[in-house]
Amino acid sequence: MMSTLIRFIAFFTLLLQLTTDLLLVLGHWLFSKYRQFPIAYTALGFLFFTMAFCYYPVDGHWLTGFVMMSLPLAIPCGLIASIYLFYKKQTMIGTAGLIWVLFSFVVIKRLVGINAAGPELSHAQALNVLSFNSETFPAGSNDAFDAYAFQADIACFQEYSPNARVERHYPAKLQKLTCFDKDREVGLALFSRYPIVNQYSRIWSRAQGPDINGYLCADIAYGTDTIRVVNVHLWSMGVRTSQVVDALMSGNPGVFFAELGDTFHRLKEGFENRDEQLSEVESYVVGSRYPVIICGDFNETPLGYSYGKLTQNFRNAFEEAGQGLGFTLNRHPYCVRIDQQFVSSDWHIKDCRTLSGISFSDHFPIMAQYVLKKAIYGAAGNPGSGRDQIGMAMPVLN
Repeated sequence: MMSTLIRFIAFFTLLLQLTTDLLLVLGHWLFSKYRQFPIAYTALGFLFFTMAFCYYPVDGHWLTGFVMMSLPLAIPCGLIASIYLFYKKQTMIGTAGLIWVLFSFVVIKRLVGINAAGPELSHAQALNVLSFNSETFPAGSNDAFDAYAFQADIACFQEYSPNARVERHYPAKLQKLTCFDKDREVGLALFSRYPIVNQYSRIWSRAQGPDINGYLCADIAYGTDTIRVVNVHLWSMGVRTSQVVDALMSGNPGVFFAELGDTFHRLKEGFENRDEQLSEVESYVVGSRYPVIICGDFNETPLGYSYGKLTQNFRNAFEEAGQGLGFTLNRHPYCVRIDQQFVSSDWHIKDCRTLSGISFSDHFPIMAQYVLKKAIYGAAGNPGSGRDQIGMAMPVLN
């Protein structure tokens, strides 16, 4: 017995030594190559780590957010570096770089709706879900908005101000408002044509206000099922990109660098707070036995930490059933999609679109249609019965 143990230890020691020697040789070889082509190898390393974080955002540190956001820059840098290494006859590393560039398009597809064809759903009941950072409503009616809003079975609003014209169309409602100024309340609202059987909500406090970020979580009786809908508004940064551009165009370096520093600080603060907020939201949806829909204003692009974290457990509606780029911000910098809808695997995503014709807010609304898969394939069982899988029924909001 002792001799067997000794032989095992000797074999393990030898294996460890060989592995260490191999890593040292490989490291020495890579370092010698790096010294020959430092810029190209740095570019490929930049692409590698950026892609690694986008695939699996393991760390919520604010620096992770900046790294993930830089992917559109990292891809062309990696492509140029790979071509340069081929030119310098560094075939092996150049090939590895090109392969990694190709893998990046799996992440880049988050930016574009592909509208993939699915099963025929004309016979199945679809659930229409509207999500909209409405900022404010016009004084009178808005025909373009009304035509879509009143088709929605569930309507989720962020930065919502009470609006009787909208509310009278929905028998069930959940609101969490805060005093924005002396004349107006603003917050979150969730309206449903189906009964809300359980609910929970929270507005996160903010030292310098206003307290408008938070979430509403509602369990809704949908036919013979219960579904869970979460309306979320993550930390708003108020990034002033227009001031940065104006200072640059006017040739005022002092103001430019001051605004650039302020933008960096706001982005850093946003990454830190949204990580904490998203973790709280996930506690109500990850592992839930109910079919889940999460929608709202995430204040991050599809290359952000929150998006990447949610895609580990949920599917993005626009990514799978939208068309084009679907930008949702109706102000500078315009070319971003920060409003999202995510769903659990219980749903088939029939359609998702950005309603860019509704322009009275600084965001565009998103309308999506979902069909429960059990309604398509005739699955047995009721996913909405019993207690929630997180162990406790959600507390009811007073």
